[in-house]
Amino acid sequence: MLELQKSQLDTITGAFYRILRGEKTAPIPLPSDLPENEFTQLVTYINRFIKEYNEFAEFMYSLSRGDLEYPPPPGKLRVLQSFKSLQSSLRHLTWKTQQIAAGDFTQRVDFMGDFSTAFNSMTQQLEQAFVDLERANHELADKNQQITDSIRYAQRIQQAILPTPEAWHQAFDKQAFVIYLPQSIVSGDFYWLAHAQEAILVAAVDCTGHGVSGAFLSMIGHTLLNKIVLEDQILDPAQILEHLHSGVRTALQQETGDTRDGMDVCLCRIDADRQHATFAGANRPLYYVSQQQFQEIKGDRKSIGGIQKEAQRTFTNHDVVLAPGDTLYLSSDGLADQPDPNGKKLGSKQLKTLLSEVAPLPIAEQERCIRAHLQAHQQNEPQRDDIMLLGLRI
Repeated sequence: MLELQKSQLDTITGAFYRILRGEKTAPIPLPSDLPENEFTQLVTYINRFIKEYNEFAEFMYSLSRGDLEYPPPPGKLRVLQSFKSLQSSLRHLTWKTQQIAAGDFTQRVDFMGDFSTAFNSMTQQLEQAFVDLERANHELADKNQQITDSIRYAQRIQQAILPTPEAWHQAFDKQAFVIYLPQSIVSGDFYWLAHAQEAILVAAVDCTGHGVSGAFLSMIGHTLLNKIVLEDQILDPAQILEHLHSGVRTALQQETGDTRDGMDVCLCRIDADRQHATFAGANRPLYYVSQQQFQEIKGDRKSIGGIQKEAQRTFTNHDVVLAPGDTLYLSSDGLADQPDPNGKKLGSKQLKTLLSEVAPLPIAEQERCIRAHLQAHQQNEPQRDDIMLLGLRI
């Protein structure tokens, strides 16, 4: 019968105590001169157990961290076999999850009991969610296409109200250019041309906003300008702006509401003799180059439409004496406000310098240089606003 000394029993007890505490346990040392007996056999089996336990504990630790590729240790412990089976199931489950993530919703799990039921239910719900999402995306794409088609049709209508290239070139003997770049499909900027009593009236109008909202305002502005000038025969630029302001406020019911929508306008009347022009501006200046000298006439610091605090909104006429070769420039604020990739705007100062430099060039060359300068400044930066610049050589 095996008889153990107290020290030997303490060694064995200590080893199991550390195992029960979850500690990594070292094998029980056996002196080399210890005779082969039942005690050494017992310790040998205990050390074998400790080795398998430590390997199993390391395996479980790796498994708990999600390392499914950690090689399972050798051994025949029943609990080890169970966890080796669990590892294999989890690896298979991971593969199936990857297939589902790739869009294969036919994958099902037929092991792991209640988990399989929950997993398969989740897969079916995901499949239905993707079907619903795809249907919604198709519906959204159809709606978006319908809206885009409607806006493109609105673009055709807006283009129809602009002066035709033939009318534009005929009015200025082909000595004019138009740079007209909507930020979206339709624009809040528009330019306008009219002949009345042998004079030519031309305007660059910048409506509040851009896109659809600005385009609606542009239609109102165009209609009102035609009525004021062509029907009512009001040809004085300042009076035209005053009537335009009143018409916009009436059309948008701004007398009783609090909408601030409106427009900024640069308006010129060029007399039949081409020796005299009259300018009136609503928050927009007139640039012109005469005798190789760059000039700027500031418009009134008030807009068309919006809140009116004064009893009556009036505008100021500015007379300009013209000579052959002089060039007038009418614009919205989009060109000066366009940023570069670093967020720096082109700016009014740089725009004035640019116009001064290109003014001596033929009118078509002016347009080419201005477009090239804008592209070099803007690079790949998205367009911030509608851009419009009109150049008229006398």
